[in-house]
Amino acid sequence: MARFKARFRLWAYLPITGILLFLSFLLYDWVVPVDLESRSLSQTVLAEDGSILRNFADDNGVWRFPVTLDEVSPNYLEALITYEDQYFYHHPGVNFFALIRATWQWISTGEIVSGGSTLTMQVARIRYPEARTVWGKLKEIVRALQLEWHFSKADILTYYLNHAPFGGTYEGIQAASLGYFGHKVKQLTDAQAALLAVLPQAPSYYRPDRHNERAQQARDKLMRRLVTLEEWSAERLNDALIEDIPAVTKQDYQSAPLLARRLVTHNKSPQIETFIHSQWQGQISNLLRNYVHGIGQKVSAAALVVENETGKVKVYAGSADFNDSSRFAYVDMVQATRSPGSTLKPFIYGMALDEGLIHSESLLMDVPLKFGDYQPDNFNGGVSGPVSVAHALQASLNIPAVQVLEQLKPIYFFLKMKKAGIELKLPTGAKPNLAVALGGVGSDLEDLVYAYTSIGNKGQAQHLRFSTEDKQSQQPLLSEGAAWVIRKILLDNPGSVSGLAVKTGTSYGFRDAWAIGVSEHYTLGVWIGRPDGVPMPGHYGQVTAVPLLNNIYQRLNDRRPDPLMPDSVSKVDICWPQGDIVKTVCEESHSAYILDGTIPKTWYNTASLQQPFNQSEFQFWQADDSKLRVNISCQVNAKRHKVTVWPAPLDNWLSLEQRRSSRIPSWDPRCETTGNLVSQSAVRIYGLANQDAFQLPKQQNQEITLSAEGGEAPFYWFLNGVLLPDQQRKTTLKDLKSGNYQLTLIDQAGSRDQVEFSVLLY
Repeated sequence: MARFKARFRLWAYLPITGILLFLSFLLYDWVVPVDLESRSLSQTVLAEDGSILRNFADDNGVWRFPVTLDEVSPNYLEALITYEDQYFYHHPGVNFFALIRATWQWISTGEIVSGGSTLTMQVARIRYPEARTVWGKLKEIVRALQLEWHFSKADILTYYLNHAPFGGTYEGIQAASLGYFGHKVKQLTDAQAALLAVLPQAPSYYRPDRHNERAQQARDKLMRRLVTLEEWSAERLNDALIEDIPAVTKQDYQSAPLLARRLVTHNKSPQIETFIHSQWQGQISNLLRNYVHGIGQKVSAAALVVENETGKVKVYAGSADFNDSSRFAYVDMVQATRSPGSTLKPFIYGMALDEGLIHSESLLMDVPLKFGDYQPDNFNGGVSGPVSVAHALQASLNIPAVQVLEQLKPIYFFLKMKKAGIELKLPTGAKPNLAVALGGVGSDLEDLVYAYTSIGNKGQAQHLRFSTEDKQSQQPLLSEGAAWVIRKILLDNPGSVSGLAVKTGTSYGFRDAWAIGVSEHYTLGVWIGRPDGVPMPGHYGQVTAVPLLNNIYQRLNDRRPDPLMPDSVSKVDICWPQGDIVKTVCEESHSAYILDGTIPKTWYNTASLQQPFNQSEFQFWQADDSKLRVNISCQVNAKRHKVTVWPAPLDNWLSLEQRRSSRIPSWDPRCETTGNLVSQSAVRIYGLANQDAFQLPKQQNQEITLSAEGGEAPFYWFLNGVLLPDQQRKTTLKDLKSGNYQLTLIDQAGSRDQVEFSVLLY
């Protein structure tokens, strides 16, 4: 009876003991809390279709990619739960029966026969590593109970899937699947799933790329166990046994590597999604790699493909071959600052259209012209004489482009581009000048493609979007009408490919070859050169970059109709040389696209200075009897006549009938002449040379008398842009003060001369 009472008292203490243990657990859980905070993850950059472009290890060189339960193949979860923890969904974190069994086997045999760890205990060991001792095991058990207390089974299993060791620098099932098999865990075969299920038990021992036979034995053992437990059929086992174990790890993904590197520099998200078209990216990367090998050593190339309406970057190839260090593989030439050559010309003409300075057939002068101290040459060294805006742009002529930029003003062009977000880089302290038209600034492929999206997007430049986090935005660069006219001119170029409006560029010294194209839906950009800036003689935009651009364009299969002509654009016949609309008689008719009904007249000189006379008409007095030119003071009967003339600088490129010498009579010998016609087409300031400096005493009224040599009266003198009252061959500059001055002389024929000088009073 006494023994019974003693046993009863002992059982009576069990509930109290249980309560005390539970309270102790709660106190421990409060003092030493647990979490499932993830370790630093690797980063993955994805294409638009979800395929991997490039992977990046974490700061410790470990590959660990995030994965959710939904992204894991069911066959792997089946193999894992069966092998590691059949009662995972039923125990509280610790399988006490399995633990007791494993302990008894260890005590009775002196060695570990079976493991007692659950998946939750393994997660506790991964999250909170402890020494492999009895005390460490007890802490692991408590941690497992804590995890089950605070987290769901899905949370615990997800942590295991993302952090379990799989050998080498692979942690997590996604990293292991990609590293050993080259595809995501969702695509695991039965044999692959079984291998990865057993690998964390001894990742170094079973590592398949080093211990192939061991890995296969462990894998096959698990698959047979799945048949024994009736999880698999015998047929499923036989199919899986045929599959070999991988002998080597897969290569890292290297598609769009420079874009991926660029994105992870500023974005620490585990997964970065892009708009890259994976198939196009692979094809064009291979195309660039093969293309540069036919050009020469150390030559690289870059290419961009962007959607006009969205700015989504579909192809980003920053170098020709990322694995060829001799070609400066790691230099991203999409972002590298280079001279853009002639690629800015469409925007010079487009802005001039918007400003009402030109239309598509405005008469320009492709002849040797001097713009102050700047005298540009064409790329081929030749000149064409009178040319239209359309022809000048299609042939990429330099002199006409500079002529238009002078009228537009370099600073206006520079600031308009900057306002749209296009940074044209100048040397420190430098100001925009006429050399901008020919590539005398720095730019990069990214900014150029961004600018050209405006030509395919009704004048709105679409900011480039490299990842899904980039919001769509655009900036106005041209009007819809100007963008349409520029694109139409480029599309009508005989050298263009059907459906693609192409502009080329070549920097000074053959250092950079450019080709930018706009199709109905895409803007394509290509750069070819040496990243170290060494020239490539004989290689320029048309012969080197355009074939590559065309090859890229063929892969896009963008063959759709051109947009309709906007309402702001109309087509009219205009007359050269005046530039007016054709009325009755026209010397040379051209069909032009005009913007907003504006028909600007022809410029007869190279200055934007407003002139107080009709440039296309030359007026003179003609003797009634001799039909020769006379002065108004000549004592003969004469009448005032006017003839249509072409700009004087074009004279040598016109037919004999069109030249001034054929239209303007020679001087009547009965009247005093002031020179011959040839001299009159080249007026000069006499008595003052450019950059002269005068030191004059303050006490006297300072005057400088000058005269016009050659030319045709009347003469128009401008001092610092102000018209002087004299319209004679001579003029006197009065009341000069210390400072810098600019003197401009223009005669009736449109010929001009200009000098700069300084005065210092003492």
